[in-house]
Amino acid sequence: MAILLTMTFSNIVYNLVIMFSKQINMSSRQSTFRPSLRLIASFLLSLSGVFPPIASADSADSYNTDIKLWDIAEGTTAHQKSSSSVNWKFAHPAPPTSQLPPIWRQGLNWLEKKSQGQITVKEYGGGTLYGFNGGIKAIRAGVADFGTCYTIAEKRGFELLKTFQVPYVAPHNPYLTARIINELMAKTIKSEFQLRGVYPGHIAPVRPLTLMSKTPIKTPEDLRGKKIVSFMMMPGAEEVLGFAQVRMPFTEIYTALQQGLIDAVIWVESGFVPFKIYEQAKYYTDINIAPLTVDTCLNKRSFDRLDLSLKEEIYNFQQRMGIAIVQKAESFASDAQAILKANGVTVINLSDYERGRWKTAFQPVVTRSLDDCKEEGKDCVDLINQIESLAKKYAGLTDNELIRLAIEKPVQGIIDF
Repeated sequence: MAILLTMTFSNIVYNLVIMFSKQINMSSRQSTFRPSLRLIASFLLSLSGVFPPIASADSADSYNTDIKLWDIAEGTTAHQKSSSSVNWKFAHPAPPTSQLPPIWRQGLNWLEKKSQGQITVKEYGGGTLYGFNGGIKAIRAGVADFGTCYTIAEKRGFELLKTFQVPYVAPHNPYLTARIINELMAKTIKSEFQLRGVYPGHIAPVRPLTLMSKTPIKTPEDLRGKKIVSFMMMPGAEEVLGFAQVRMPFTEIYTALQQGLIDAVIWVESGFVPFKIYEQAKYYTDINIAPLTVDTCLNKRSFDRLDLSLKEEIYNFQQRMGIAIVQKAESFASDAQAILKANGVTVINLSDYERGRWKTAFQPVVTRSLDDCKEEGKDCVDLINQIESLAKKYAGLTDNELIRLAIEKPVQGIIDF
């Protein structure tokens, strides 16, 4: 059945801004936490129907790869609901106009068919069961069996997983980052979810934050004295790098650039394009600071009561689903790059030496984050060493090979059963 995303761009923006402004205004967290909420909102916006939408569920198998993620082996019977079928609820805050729900729905349809009717999953989107905040609490309480659990919305905890969002810790390639997250999830990170009474689901990293500016910015020193809207999560970065951080809703960035109130924006392609930042900021620098992750978790009781074969199906599905989100996000970013260039944006690609200078400049920010992690009794320094070691281990693999690892050799041990 065709999935057509026909809503106008203005309606998409309106719905998302209203939804997330409510979430932000309701939050009682410190002001340094608010940009994180907006960053999540901007990512969900990035998957809206700004580019040509998915024509049908069957055509969305592959994005810039030759791997069909949702093929069912020949001879598998069509899905028919079993009288003993398990009925699950999957919940998320993404609105219907987002392209995340079609990806999730395609994966859930695959899971239902792959299990030959042993599980059916009803989707509750748009924040109908819970919003951006409170996902972990809701899943633990059984509001849903499975759904989004944005760890960035947690004021404390998840220091190990959040280490991937520290500047220049995660690899630039989200396919590689996805594999590393799963391997380390099985070793240590899973405990952060278990302590909250849930199991980790799929964790999908997306392309790191980068920069657009009105004048060329190539080195960290070029930031000094600039007025910048930054969606980085690292408090103190503006002090270290010498720029003035300006906080504003992402809906006001275009006008602020137009009026000369700000000089640059540290954001993501999926924000630059929908809000047409390229009309006012004609320079793009691939500083690639840190990724964002789409986090999900599972209700423990719901998973534990399943029979072994269904546990295996749902477990292996998580890494397949995560890599599908990475594929879609990468496809979006590729389209965004083409749009930026078509609109006269100069893309400043950094050499390894120049990128090293950016990494060095952010080191005091990294140190502060690691100190905070240590205060919570966790060893994020060791985690970074493991990230670097795994990045070297998989450095020679192509994107397709990393995808095949996720679907053919999913990491074991993330949930013990």
